[in-house]
Amino acid sequence: MSRVLSAVSACVLTQTAAAQSYTEERLSQACVTLQRAPLAPAATQVLLDASRLATNTPPLRSRAMAAYSLTLLMRGNTNAFERAAQIHREAFPGGPELITVDRNAYLAVCGDCEGSGLKQALCPSCMGSGKCTACAGSRVKRTGDGQTAPCPVCKHSGSCAMCAGRQKIETACPSCKGFCRVFKLSDKVRSNYLALLTNMTAICQENAEFAQQFKQAQSERDSAARIQALQALAQRFAHRTDLAPANALLDKAVKERDGRLSEQRKQKEQEQAQRELETLRNLREAEDAAGGIVMLRTYLADHPAAAHKIELQALLNELTDKEARKQTVKKIAYGSLALLIAVMLVQFIKSLLFGKRPTGISTVRNIDKTVFSDPLTLTSAESRAREHSKPENGKPDE
Repeated sequence: MSRVLSAVSACVLTQTAAAQSYTEERLSQACVTLQRAPLAPAATQVLLDASRLATNTPPLRSRAMAAYSLTLLMRGNTNAFERAAQIHREAFPGGPELITVDRNAYLAVCGDCEGSGLKQALCPSCMGSGKCTACAGSRVKRTGDGQTAPCPVCKHSGSCAMCAGRQKIETACPSCKGFCRVFKLSDKVRSNYLALLTNMTAICQENAEFAQQFKQAQSERDSAARIQALQALAQRFAHRTDLAPANALLDKAVKERDGRLSEQRKQKEQEQAQRELETLRNLREAEDAAGGIVMLRTYLADHPAAAHKIELQALLNELTDKEARKQTVKKIAYGSLALLIAVMLVQFIKSLLFGKRPTGISTVRNIDKTVFSDPLTLTSAESRAREHSKPENGKPDE
């Protein structure tokens, strides 16, 4: 139990030390160093620390682990490399294939055995004679009583029991130890290693630029400048998976800006509505009531939910009544004027028809009704007699 606790404590202390000593700047510097010296011990240790640190970003952690696995391969420890590659695949399932080399990149066919894994050598038992060493190839052996009997070693064959008379035996190739292939790094391993180092350097540089721009955007006091900086940040680093804080800050800044703009619009609308209301209220004293009525009706139609709708409707009714009274008075005035003109016209016509005529002109009023008889009541004989009795001057006799 104490050993387990000690191991756990050692692991925790190692992780803490790695967290304290590791920074992305150090990792970037280590990658640059390893590009020049692929197995530099201090830089390789930085790769190991970056792969162990759980708080590290997954892209950097996975690449550091893959690069460190390749350092094991470049040291010739193929078994450790294969275990590390298996751990990498299990730790980052579904991720990109960062270790792109296979066995063909670091194992080559053994030139000594030509890939057979075996090598022929003189039989150590018969030293290349092919004969049984017990009976010297005679197939028999003398017993103690001077008799002969079949050789028990070669079983009466006379051939060497180890090489079966072939004089040579096949043993495991001392170069490949019977595995048929020998360790030999190809250029693919170094290319894969350098690509991982270059990629980690670019990620560290991008992380530094992202952190700097995000910090600068956070420090912007002007809302428009902050929104512009955050939008540029989100557009440039759209591929990153850690954009949530920047997007949240952008959403907050946009909501604050929209809220201020909304309040400003509301204030302007209220001020505009107040000015319009004052203008409409002044219509009460305007001389052109008809124009005010049209203006009020248009305003109420365009603003059915106006805050002062009741007041404006009352003003509209007031102006409508005022205009109606004005029209009534106007109609009475026009009627009186028309009546006066009619009376004057009648008097004028009467003066023309019944006024005093000039002297010498006979009128109905000048006729002597004792002498005048209505011609409609006279008979034809009376009319002829009257015609004959007229004097020459045309005047009746007196």
